[in-house]
Amino acid sequence: MKTSLYTLLVSCLLFACSEPGQLVQDYQSIDGEIWTSKQKISFPVEIRNYKKPHRLFYLVRYNKDYSYYNLYVKRFLLDSAGKEVSNTLQGMYLFDEKTGQPKGSGWGNDYDYAILADSNYHFPFNGKYTIEIQQYMRKDTIEGISDFGLSISEHE
Repeated sequence: MKTSLYTLLVSCLLFACSEPGQLVQDYQSIDGEIWTSKQKISFPVEIRNYKKPHRLFYLVRYNKDYSYYNLYVKRFLLDSAGKEVSNTLQGMYLFDEKTGQPKGSGWGNDYDYAILADSNYHFPFNGKYTIEIQQYMRKDTIEGISDFGLSISEHE
């Protein structure tokens, strides 16, 4: 009886902590913290109300060994048949340009940083999509990023 009550309480707390309208919040690990330009990271998402704007955040887990202060990624939006609907090149700063301090929160050598990618994104229609992220730096291989994630929520 106590175990069932505890399980129910924990489940309720988890659901209460999620953001209303949250569609995706997921990380993909990058093997050995080595991300090649050919490696795309995929996130499935289902849109039920394309008329509402959406907020997209990139979620980056990185360490101080990352060689650059910025990161460029290309975001591809694919429909349910795998056809490219759109693509966007975006840059973000992981370290402060002047001080060299890592952005985000962290401990030791590792940091988490949520970067607003789009505050008012409109999907073209309802349905299932795949969002693919590809690193788009000048070097084919970058090191020091352990995970890359995506958070999508409906924006009121």
